[in-house]
Amino acid sequence: MSEILLIIHREFLERVRTKAFVVGTLLFPLLMGLMVFMPMLLDRGGSERLILVVDEAPGSVGAIFIGELGAERESEEQNVYRVERIEGRLQELQPELTRRVLAEEIDGYVVLPADVLTTNAATYRARSVASFRVVADIRNAASRAVQAERLQQAGLDGARLAALLQPVQISEARVTTTGEEGADAMSTFYVVYLMAFLIYFMVVFYGASLLRSVLEEKTNRIAEVMVSSIRASHLMMGKILGVAGAALLQLLIWGVLLASGLTQSELLMQRFGVSPEVFRAMAIPLPVAAAFLAFFLLGFLFFSSMFAALGAAVNSEQEAQSLQMVVIMPLIVPLLFLGPIMEEPFGTAATVLALLPFTSPLAMPMRMGAAPVATGQILLSLFLLALGVALIAWLA
Repeated sequence: MSEILLIIHREFLERVRTKAFVVGTLLFPLLMGLMVFMPMLLDRGGSERLILVVDEAPGSVGAIFIGELGAERESEEQNVYRVERIEGRLQELQPELTRRVLAEEIDGYVVLPADVLTTNAATYRARSVASFRVVADIRNAASRAVQAERLQQAGLDGARLAALLQPVQISEARVTTTGEEGADAMSTFYVVYLMAFLIYFMVVFYGASLLRSVLEEKTNRIAEVMVSSIRASHLMMGKILGVAGAALLQLLIWGVLLASGLTQSELLMQRFGVSPEVFRAMAIPLPVAAAFLAFFLLGFLFFSSMFAALGAAVNSEQEAQSLQMVVIMPLIVPLLFLGPIMEEPFGTAATVLALLPFTSPLAMPMRMGAAPVATGQILLSLFLLALGVALIAWLA
């Protein structure tokens, strides 16, 4: 046991004392924060656009369109439109409108033709029509204006009809074994996707490091010298656990930073417009969180052991690089079966994937997110995964 602890200590310090570990630990959450919040900062508050309307439509279509598009925004994310009607025929106005668009005097113009009620077609011209939000706003305003005019011509009360056609909102929740309603599946799947990303990132980074370490010691015959004084299985287990310890320390630091950010949820919602649903989605039951953590840790150890076994099996780094995808591919397989697992969490495919050590670190949490899974199956999956870790480490 002391031999394993000695190897763990050596491998752990060998990694945490490097500049790459310190820089990566601090830089990764910073980059992730920029990726998440920078688009919110750049897109904060809808911009104001000047839109001219060439109104050739019958009835009150043009007036309703201008009122709909120019209405006060309900949230800061929505665009603000200053809409002005321009008198005249399109054929006469088009050259001047084109000039004003190119000169950036206006952001664009909309043409409501005389036959809009029958053709269901209007025209929007601008320097750029790549903004899906702007196009959707104009399309929705035109649709509501045409629908209102049609209802008025048919002698129907538009407001009354809209009230009658209100859609039904479904409140969804899972029934747990205790008979209580659990959180919806999406709240758990947010965590599953975070797990998938973290496992992939940690396995690729630390697994590749472990592979190179094993291959280097094997090539330089350092391993032969060490094996003469300690058992090979102890050496491999110590290396795997040492690397896992460094990874866990990094995850712990990131977890503390994430928890600190979550304590400022109200500030984040105010400053960046983050939806409260995002923070509610992270609130999962403690037993489920514990199971997720167990699958994450054992999954990391399992794939790290596979990288170590790969390093022990090959003789050059070129061979190792060509075979790395064989180790990484099982991480991708559960994501390919996301549909079947969600639709049939108790089906054969979902059950088999949740029990196989190669896929269970992601497949079982996915099943748990889609439906309540029997405790016996969760424990069996964890046992098989732990057995797989021990077996691959021994084979390596």
